[in-house]
Amino acid sequence: MFKNHRPKKIRQDYHRKNLANPFFPRKKKGKSGHSLRWLIFFALLLILAGWFFLASSFWRLQAVTVIGLTRISTAEIEQIIWSQADQSRYLIFKQSNIFLFDREAAAQTIASEYNLAGAVVERSWPRALRIQAQERPYAFIFQEGSGFFHTSADGYVIKEPTVVDEELNKYPILENKNENSLLDDRDRIVIKEDYLNFFLKLSEQLAGQTEVRADKFIIDQELNMITVKFFDGPAVYFNVKNDAGEQLERLLLVKKEKIKDNFSKMNYIDLRYGDRIFINPDLN
Repeated sequence: MFKNHRPKKIRQDYHRKNLANPFFPRKKKGKSGHSLRWLIFFALLLILAGWFFLASSFWRLQAVTVIGLTRISTAEIEQIIWSQADQSRYLIFKQSNIFLFDREAAAQTIASEYNLAGAVVERSWPRALRIQAQERPYAFIFQEGSGFFHTSADGYVIKEPTVVDEELNKYPILENKNENSLLDDRDRIVIKEDYLNFFLKLSEQLAGQTEVRADKFIIDQELNMITVKFFDGPAVYFNVKNDAGEQLERLLLVKKEKIKDNFSKMNYIDLRYGDRIFINPDLN
């Protein structure tokens, strides 16, 4: 009655390969080539930027400004900058490029060469450098042999400019009478801090005195002692371990009550032992 109907087989179209899978999107053609072009573009842009900032003459140093100096010639500082600008950096580049100039090295060279309290090298766009220099203020004059040098309160000798005669009466003089030099390779006086502090404090207190006037302060091999040579007076021995003001008061007291008008006839006065004061010659 009923005939058996077999389902017809549908032949796959393998030749056309027109297969589509809805779960895997079809790759778009041409995207890899587009990315490569962008990669090349950015690489060229990076090379061009590197050349512009590191090799272009646009950034070549053309001017140097120095501020903050009163004693040192600005031309000497400028010469240090120009000399460094001719040097290489990173093997193939010149420091004449404002980006490649080693500002920290230049600041250290300037501060060390002229014994400055500090130096800062800043860029001044687009082709200049600005140097801010801080000189050490003079505190006293250091004498070693026949040499006289301006010196800062922290013990750094300032060799330029040279001391003129008028300044010998303007600043206290600290003379080294040791056999060896007290200056190290940084031109700093090699003495203990308590010696230097005592000298600065005592010289300041003596500057306000009218009864006695110090000629110079002397350090030698004697332990814990600074000698003060007075105009029209003797050498006076001070102990750096004791208070400077108290020793000065004892000096003025013994001068007033015992030495009186014989101050210029004294050879020395020794204040190193507290209330026990020794004078020579003895007036008893």
